[in-house]
Amino acid sequence: MWLKLGDTEVINLDFISSIRKNSAGNTIEITYHDFNHVKSLPFGDAETRDKAYKAILENLSRMRLFFE
Repeated sequence: MWLKLGDTEVINLDFISSIRKNSAGNTIEITYHDFNHVKSLPFGDAETRDKAYKAILENLSRMRLFFE
């Protein structure tokens, strides 16, 4: 299953272990199952990061409901 992040980012959820906000910076961190690969998506400020994170969670929730 694929998740589109913005206009250029596409990730395969089959290989993702976690998606979380980084409180130390204005980034969203995507950790892969091997835990050695972490993708960091930078944002200009915390508000923009939080809005994007909320949108990701809402999309994942809708996807989950669709498949149940």
